[in-house]
Amino acid sequence: MKHPDLAGKVQTVLGLIDPESLGITLPHEHLLCDLAAYFMEPAEAGRKGIAYQPVSLENLGWIRRQYFKNRDNLQFYDKDLAVKEALLFKYAGGNTIVEVSNTGLGRDPQGLAYIARATGLNIIMGSGYYIGQTHPTELANKTLEAIAEDIVQDIIVGVGDSGIRSGIIGEIGCSAPLMETERKVLQAAAIAQQHTGAAINVHPSPFSDDLALEIVKILRDAGADLNHTVISHVDQWGYSLSTRRKIADAGCYIEHDCFGFQADFEFSFGKWRNLPSDAQRVDDVKKLIDDGYLNHLLLSSDNCTKYRLVAYGGWGYAHIIENILPFMRAKGITNEQIHTMLVENPKRLLQFNARYGLD
Repeated sequence: MKHPDLAGKVQTVLGLIDPESLGITLPHEHLLCDLAAYFMEPAEAGRKGIAYQPVSLENLGWIRRQYFKNRDNLQFYDKDLAVKEALLFKYAGGNTIVEVSNTGLGRDPQGLAYIARATGLNIIMGSGYYIGQTHPTELANKTLEAIAEDIVQDIIVGVGDSGIRSGIIGEIGCSAPLMETERKVLQAAAIAQQHTGAAINVHPSPFSDDLALEIVKILRDAGADLNHTVISHVDQWGYSLSTRRKIADAGCYIEHDCFGFQADFEFSFGKWRNLPSDAQRVDDVKKLIDDGYLNHLLLSSDNCTKYRLVAYGGWGYAHIIENILPFMRAKGITNEQIHTMLVENPKRLLQFNARYGLD
């Protein structure tokens, strides 16, 4: 396959742009998404009905605590609603959204192109495979090279027959324990990165610092450029600050990407756990800045369920600009540091590096 020279450029769903055009960037979001793989029908007969109700004011309080147990909450396909929600980000001063839905998350290239044209925002589309439970059955028998070729095809030619090209590898899904096909996809992502120079974004294994560090090792051993790799959800998965520092020391970006996910506890993935508040997220970011990790930090909201959209009572895509930045400034984070996290770090991440010479 003949590869174009992408080095130094950023690839949106509408084509290549200069990195200087990115502006304020959300590096981990979803605009059109299907998380039905996570749906858990309640065991209680009296709650089975609410599991299939549309999200509304009447059930919003329940859904906020049980967001995996309402099917409608996990699926949003309305392009025009996505336009309205994304425009709130643009009106607040935002310019780019990285939409990391890929195979397993209902990726919609034409839908994303529609949103990009309607809003004037830069939309960057993901590639590769999400968590193992969403993997197509044939993936287990595919070679690493064949999986890598799928990802390269998305970036160089386009997704399916759409002609619309991905601009990032990810979000590459990982579970706990790590599934064998997930390990293969991680290794294939590293190979695809060598062919294309694209960044990798990883949805790491939840609630396991050891697995987070193992994922970094798998990528490094497979030849990934860790300086061009993101480990997502470091706040939501509860990784210690020590683990976050180790991930950054390996070269990776560490992404605090669940701003606006406001609950003090939840039951998910078979366990009860505390959740960080936005105030705790800001405190963690400040500590990491003070420790010298400013150039490794990315900020986003990972809007992937309906109840987090403004139309359904959530904070939406403008939350960081409108609500988090004033608090960051009050906590002593400077405008220059904010600019680094929202503009300069994404700009460095999202431009293609020179390929390693593979065709």
